[in-house]
Amino acid sequence: MSLYGTNNEERTDLTKTESRFIRQRSRKLLGSLLLPLRARLWLAVAMIFVSTTLRVAGPALIAFAIDWALPRAIEDDFYPLWMVILLYLGAAAFSALMVYYFMILTAKIAQSMLFALRNRMFIHTQKLSVEFHERYTAGRVIARQTSDLESISELLSGGLGELVVGIFFMVFTAGALLILDPISFLVLMAAVIPLAIVTRWFQINTNRGFRAQRVASSTLIQNFVETMTG
Repeated sequence: MSLYGTNNEERTDLTKTESRFIRQRSRKLLGSLLLPLRARLWLAVAMIFVSTTLRVAGPALIAFAIDWALPRAIEDDFYPLWMVILLYLGAAAFSALMVYYFMILTAKIAQSMLFALRNRMFIHTQKLSVEFHERYTAGRVIARQTSDLESISELLSGGLGELVVGIFFMVFTAGALLILDPISFLVLMAAVIPLAIVTRWFQINTNRGFRAQRVASSTLIQNFVETMTG
């Protein structure tokens, strides 16, 4: 069955091949939206990279203070301890500043992408034939331009930024743990394997539910608009 245009858009029982095709098409669309914003995107990645590095450096500074600065302080040499304290506070402040600007920048990127997507949808809708609009009701068009875009907006505004931050923090924490305590790192990696399996199972089994929810929401908006406008 064709998955182009509006064909079979309300199906929930997609095969693996069809699901893979939709994911590839979605990634292609996402890439085309990000291409004009790649400079700001790389700047956001650099900000969160610096912020995560400073967050991971905090425990290392504490360990350095315990192992080296405190023994020197006992001998009335407080200079190393004060240096560690200042470095720790500076790292925390600069990390918070990077997160602040990262959130602002990612919000601007998300809104720019949504604006471009809305423009594409509007222009494409205007180019469609009268025959299409007679067959594809106004309620369904409004549903696509409201509920679907709202879901994308939630993903770009919150979920995507949190995902990037979480991935960076996980990688940096694992790297620091590997350097400081390789045994604990191996234990952590052993725990990641079942977690990855459960996460994959959850993803596969919720895709159909999320798609059914999308179809139900679209149908509700469609029926409401058609009932109110006739």
